[in-house]
Amino acid sequence: MEELFRELDKACRTALDNRHRFMVFVCSDNLNKALEYAEKIYLEYRKRVEKDGLLVVGREEFLEIAKTRFKGEFLHWKNSINILGSTFSSLIIDLSEGFHPNDLGVVVETVEEGGIIIAISPPIERWKNLISKWHEDLISEPFTLKDVVGRFYRRFMERTLNAEGVIIFDADKEKLIKRYEFTQKGSSREEIVIPETTRIKKKLYKLCATQDQVRVLQIFERFFEREKERKAIVITADRGRGKTAVLGIVTPALVSRLERLLKRPIRVLVVAPTPQAVQNYFKFLIKAMKRQGMKDFFVKKTDELVTVLNSKYARVEYAIPRRALDEREFADILIVDEAAGIEVPVLLKITENARHVIFSTTIHGYEGTGRSFNVRFLKKLEEDPSIEVEKIHMSEPIRYGAGDPIESWLYDALLLNAQPAEIGEEDLEKIRNSELTFEILNKDELMNDEKLLREFFGIYVLAHYRNRPSDLSVLLDTPNHIPAVVKVNGKVVCSLHLAIEGGMDDELIAKIRTGYKPRGQIIPDLVLKHFWNYDFSRGKGVRIVRIATHPSAMDMGIGSFALKKVIEWAEKSNLDWVGSGFGVSSDLIRFWLRNGFLPIHITPQRNEISGEYTIIVLKPIKVYEDVARMNVEFIRRFIEYLSDELRDLETETAIMILKSIKGDVKCSPPNFGKIEVERIAKYFEGLGFYEYISDIARPLVRFYYSNVEKIELDKREEQILVAKCLQLRPWREIEEEEKYRILLNALKKVWEWFLSKHKFIITQH
Repeated sequence: MEELFRELDKACRTALDNRHRFMVFVCSDNLNKALEYAEKIYLEYRKRVEKDGLLVVGREEFLEIAKTRFKGEFLHWKNSINILGSTFSSLIIDLSEGFHPNDLGVVVETVEEGGIIIAISPPIERWKNLISKWHEDLISEPFTLKDVVGRFYRRFMERTLNAEGVIIFDADKEKLIKRYEFTQKGSSREEIVIPETTRIKKKLYKLCATQDQVRVLQIFERFFEREKERKAIVITADRGRGKTAVLGIVTPALVSRLERLLKRPIRVLVVAPTPQAVQNYFKFLIKAMKRQGMKDFFVKKTDELVTVLNSKYARVEYAIPRRALDEREFADILIVDEAAGIEVPVLLKITENARHVIFSTTIHGYEGTGRSFNVRFLKKLEEDPSIEVEKIHMSEPIRYGAGDPIESWLYDALLLNAQPAEIGEEDLEKIRNSELTFEILNKDELMNDEKLLREFFGIYVLAHYRNRPSDLSVLLDTPNHIPAVVKVNGKVVCSLHLAIEGGMDDELIAKIRTGYKPRGQIIPDLVLKHFWNYDFSRGKGVRIVRIATHPSAMDMGIGSFALKKVIEWAEKSNLDWVGSGFGVSSDLIRFWLRNGFLPIHITPQRNEISGEYTIIVLKPIKVYEDVARMNVEFIRRFIEYLSDELRDLETETAIMILKSIKGDVKCSPPNFGKIEVERIAKYFEGLGFYEYISDIARPLVRFYYSNVEKIELDKREEQILVAKCLQLRPWREIEEEEKYRILLNALKKVWEWFLSKHKFIITQH
């Protein structure tokens, strides 16, 4: 123990001097023994660092034993999201049976500078083949835990053994396995300097914990300089940089200024994927309201989480993205936090015509990586000439100093800081010449090739709006998940995550018929429950879980090349189909339709968090008739959905889905009598309004889109035809100047098509 305590002393002094944290792994097969040593280490630490605030996180059995040895806050792993935004001086975590990758980042990042993290670990050698209970949630049936290979944990410990700021102690042998190491790289904290002259109260500036937060407030000094112009401020940051807190600090100042301009209470809408994500915002908002002199307010909580702050000055209200779509027009100030967790088309819709909008998002972090926010959303926002965009990046951590070794270890072990390969002009030229290679990767080789692994996941970090550390474990550990890449000059330019699904037996199918939801069988389960196609579910296919192209090589045909190669591989592998599910947008559905995939299902409600509709597409390899039949039946349902839950689906997207139909829907044409014929004729002559013949137009257009054969309609005609007759949109939502005339012309063409095919059914009532 003396040797361990010497290392502990060195770690404490170094961490305090540099405003950093350090970690001690206590390894043993005996949980009681491990916790006994953890208690000794913690008491020795407390002799050197007089800080209260211990968090203990683990499974139930672990917590029961820990409560007899420690005083602090105790938390089950499954509730880790509840401490987002909280700060502790020290942490004891239960890794004795593994851990969920997403939870590890959440709890570790609550620890402040000078803090210790004590990890109760199995013996080092067990990490090589460690399988944990949470793997059960990842396995697709009929696979079991016996089929899992613990590559993720193996890599985790390999990275830990090479990390700075970490001590590893074998409690069974009372032996140090790894000593404390740390190399300081630059200053750990920038001095905070508040400007001498400010429009925002200095009392608010004094709430700032870093100079980065001060700089953000300085930007907001100019937020309302030109009152008639639309303004957007974009804040990006790594995890734990105080971006959410600074939004709370600045809100009262913005409310005060806008209240003077508008002479009424201000409404602030705070949008984020989850209410947990904005608790720190409300915490600092309450502090800032008091310092601004706005002391008369009350807060409303939902499930113990603050969601509303109301006062005579302003109503500040949290909204999930789905609700924000409906309420955005009533907001004077729109704040979108963790914007990377919201799909781009939904973000654009939420912020449409907003005058004062603030975006903040995490660039790296366990709640999702946000570089796609820059690549996919910010670019479109900056192209809008009607809005002025100002950007700022926050890099200095709040809870600890810059260069913290535990943050470096965490980002490395969970692969949060992966970067794609650098793509040059030589690479782009080869892409243009289609000099590409496709490869199904061996998972052991991928795990052992750190450069390849980082290139593979680096593309996801840049291209996808929602990533989790568990994605790496799913891909590496589970038997039916497969990595694939497209390369140019040996560099990864497209990453694919594939999953084999299907192969259901009669017993599993019988269980599903009673409402059972099988693990991992996304497409076969959906087909069974919505089409009751047993043969399809017995067969096997490949679901493309993710496909992402290098941001420097977008729109160069790489994605289509990758899909073509996946299909060829599936054919050689004797599979029946290739499919995927994704948040639908016009760009994405166009891509999949262009590559021969057919839509067969769409969720009738938007995802409450991301605000998107999810669509399932399939490309048959053997099951052509099954997929065509499902597509036709889906279009029949889709036509009905458009006048109900899908009324707000982007019309361009709806049209592309409608035109994917591969066979006529088996339905009778509408039966119009002579009176209906006369009424619609008068409408075509300009002697009536659309509203007077909508009872004719709607069944007519529904029937038109139930048929494969179509006529030539220009883009504007089809947009208004679908928006008005299928989605039942009010005229005010259709911005086309000549919308009434355009709709009349479109309906006239569809009517002539109908008469040419079905004139015989027009009868005398």
